[in-house]
Amino acid sequence: MVTLQQLGLAYRKAKADLYYSSHPCLMEIADYEQDLHKNLSKLLVRINAKDERWIEKEDFLGSWTLVAKSVEMTEWDAYRRKNGNGFIFSSPADEWENTCSLLAAQDVPAKPSAEFRVMAQCSLDFHVLSALWMMEVGHLFDGKLATCAYGNRLRRTEDGTRLNELSLGSFVPYLKPFRDWRDNGIQAMRNALHAGKKIVAITADVSSFYHELNPGFMLDPGFMTEVVGLELTETKAKLNRLFINGLQAWAANTPLKKGLPVGLPAAAVVANVALLELDRVLEGQVVPLYYGRYVDDVMLVLENSAGFRSKADLWNWLFARSNGVLGWADDGRNEIAFQPPYFVRGDGKSQIHFANAKNKVFMLVGEPGKALVDAIVRQIHERASEWRAMPRLPKAPGDVGTELLAATQSDGEAADNLRKADALTMRRAGFAIKLRDLEAYERDLLPDAWKEHRHAFFRAFIQHVLVLPQFFDLALYLPRVIRLATACEDFRYLRRMFDALDRLSEQIASDCVVKIKACPDENLPPPAKIVERWKDKLGAMLCESVAAAFPPRLTKLGKQEWQEHMLAGPSVVNPPTFLSVKNLQADHARLFSFDLAHMPFRFIGLPKELISQRGIPRKRTVRTCGEAESLLPDQINSGTRILAAWNGLNGFPNGLLFATRPLNLPELYILNRDAYTERGLAATSAVVLAMRGFTLSGSPCFDRKNVLHISDAKVPSKCGIAVSSWRTDLGSWAAAATRRPDPDVDRYARLNRLLDSVIAEPQHSRYLILPELALPAHWFVRIARKLQGRGISLITGIEYLHAGRSRVRNQVWAALSHDGLGFPSLMIYRQDKQRPALHEESELYRVAGVEMKPEKPWQSPPILQHGDFRFALLVCSELTNIGYRADLRGKVDALFVPEWNQDTETFNALVESAALDVHAYIVQCNDRQYGDSRIRGPFRDSWKRDVLRVKGGITDYCVIGQIDIHALRQFQSSHRSPGKPFKPVPDGFEIGYERRVLPSGPTEQ
Repeated sequence: MVTLQQLGLAYRKAKADLYYSSHPCLMEIADYEQDLHKNLSKLLVRINAKDERWIEKEDFLGSWTLVAKSVEMTEWDAYRRKNGNGFIFSSPADEWENTCSLLAAQDVPAKPSAEFRVMAQCSLDFHVLSALWMMEVGHLFDGKLATCAYGNRLRRTEDGTRLNELSLGSFVPYLKPFRDWRDNGIQAMRNALHAGKKIVAITADVSSFYHELNPGFMLDPGFMTEVVGLELTETKAKLNRLFINGLQAWAANTPLKKGLPVGLPAAAVVANVALLELDRVLEGQVVPLYYGRYVDDVMLVLENSAGFRSKADLWNWLFARSNGVLGWADDGRNEIAFQPPYFVRGDGKSQIHFANAKNKVFMLVGEPGKALVDAIVRQIHERASEWRAMPRLPKAPGDVGTELLAATQSDGEAADNLRKADALTMRRAGFAIKLRDLEAYERDLLPDAWKEHRHAFFRAFIQHVLVLPQFFDLALYLPRVIRLATACEDFRYLRRMFDALDRLSEQIASDCVVKIKACPDENLPPPAKIVERWKDKLGAMLCESVAAAFPPRLTKLGKQEWQEHMLAGPSVVNPPTFLSVKNLQADHARLFSFDLAHMPFRFIGLPKELISQRGIPRKRTVRTCGEAESLLPDQINSGTRILAAWNGLNGFPNGLLFATRPLNLPELYILNRDAYTERGLAATSAVVLAMRGFTLSGSPCFDRKNVLHISDAKVPSKCGIAVSSWRTDLGSWAAAATRRPDPDVDRYARLNRLLDSVIAEPQHSRYLILPELALPAHWFVRIARKLQGRGISLITGIEYLHAGRSRVRNQVWAALSHDGLGFPSLMIYRQDKQRPALHEESELYRVAGVEMKPEKPWQSPPILQHGDFRFALLVCSELTNIGYRADLRGKVDALFVPEWNQDTETFNALVESAALDVHAYIVQCNDRQYGDSRIRGPFRDSWKRDVLRVKGGITDYCVIGQIDIHALRQFQSSHRSPGKPFKPVPDGFEIGYERRVLPSGPTEQ
């Protein structure tokens, strides 16, 4: 028997899976979750009943919808071959109109073809049943797949033996498996070529895979016993039967009359299992150098020992070793068929074909082969570097449209995974990078600070993307652009987008032949019905996107623009939705409460300086789940209760209990004030188990000697440190002190340029240090995570944090890489400046009427052990405290000092003295307008003591220096100091036990 708690866990997974699908129905999820206990109880009765006919009813199955796939211009290509290219238009709209008129004026009139794809619009009940099937049955099938199947694998426990029921979402994130699939294949080619072998590399994919696959094979007894080797219990067999029958019933209600529902996440498991026998044959019988499959994309690397002369020789060689499951699909040898026995009998009949036109075969040998593989690797690295880069907009707003046009109109090709990426792939990648940059600006800056760039983007988007045929290529990104415009209150441009979509839908109906992919002609609905169904889905998506991002509090200008442009609703959406600002704000608050809005629910409890409050409703709108204890296990409920208390919330908030975007570890370290105590670690561990589904072990923790231990095996004995020369204007200082908008509009762009230079630097640094008060807190986490991708830890001063009652805090934050959890992660350490400098104290009171008080007082400077590297942090004037320096002597390898200091002469003497009396590296980073940032070491030779030293300049920059931690420890571990390379340790110096190493051998004096 299935239990209510199993359904609660299934819903939790289904919600996360659905949210991250390409076309989620946000309002349907919110409606379902609003009465979750009632809905799941009804479903439970159905599942446990003996009667199984309900599985075929429409109220359970849901429906289907259409999404834009592509516009085929084959008729226009034929016209141009016959008549020449004709005019070149600057306006895509004019070009489309000219194309259609010329095609219509031919002797035999023709039209472009607009093709749509059938997508599932299943009920939430069906999604919950599907997630339950994955939890109880699907993971058993997934466990039978070999490691050569990379894509759409289910999340498992840390030991890999069981499904992780507590994790949010069902699947392993796609990016790492995709990279592994691609990179392992490329590495196999490289290894073989370096060994002097001649190789053949094959890439192929299945044509219309989801639309052609019949899931009935999953009920075939022969498949279950002979191929998979599974024997299901009665309850599991019933679940499997219900799920597969549901898939078949859904397909029967679509025009295709076959296939899997695209958009139902569990269908991915069925698709993976369908190719199980292909994996076994190619890996076991062919015995290649490499075989990998990512869903329906196959990469095969063979040694060319047979000396293949043609493709036919190669395919026939493979067919002979495939146990009869591979062969030609037709006499014309245009397609290769995969036909295992379970695809040709009973209800499981499917046609799985690899289109020969798409299959590519590469004959690689010697230096030319190495050159081709190296070219592929170079293209991959170039693409990856674009994604790693910080967000950047052109200096002039007028250049935004030019860059967007270049990104969306590119027709160049670039190798990526041995299949040349077509122009469409390149256009999508280019546009996605531009949109990502804009979204980063929306998160990090106030709308007025970059409105000219944003408006230029919207104009270009309307002119070059919301037109045919380009729209079909980039329609996937439309919801994100709508949310961006709504969140920034750009309602004038929002209306222009809606009007452009109105025109576009009319052009599809009048100018195009309308098709549905993989749909037989006899089942094709009338063109008007196809366009109407697509338009209904488009309108619902637009409404949900606006509601998800609608500001809880409109500005005066925003209200005016809404009244002027949006009250008369566009025809592409349902007009009443747009009549009431209050209704939209209520919808937004509801979506936010269920963690379905543009702004994640987790932001509600983070410090206000860390997160922009523009998209966060008031806490009184938060909805809680009253039946959490009956729906979910204790581990989830107890962790959620702790997290809710940290957020200042009561009960079990839906947005935490059924989160789509849970708190990440850096945010948890910020939220939990006692994160590095034993008590705090236990609480954090309970929250992580509830939110992420894994047990926290090896977490950073202070020991009895006030040392924070952070596990990181990557810190080498010689360590690169990037010291920045970064300027924060006095106007920015005053704005931070008085909680006003930053007047330095170029500051964000300057910072991104600086960080890009660090990321791109071939001499990789291990740490980057910025001056005191250098960063607003709400930029910190995102920047730190970007730098983490390059293995760089960030140490920086943070702008004043306001603590209420006319108090501010001056803190230094460190984002340090951490591998103690079994995967790369990031921990955040925050340390208060204990007392303001004299001038700082007077200026804070004069300008803002505030005083500086620490959140966490300390007597002796805390020490951080990052891997094997021990260091401490002091903020500016704290370096003058001789007691702090005495406390650190012998205990640290380096001392980091972020500063905003005009008195460089005094600090010059302090730094030179500290390097010798603490006998450690001193890393001083001062604001650029005063300069004298440096790394100072206690070297014997005076010319060596400044490892680096920078001052002046009118632009921001970084200089990388290297410190030798191991050499310093060797020197200090000697009973008597050697002659070189450092100055002798000062009188009374004792090296800490934890820093002792084997002393160096004899050296020349």
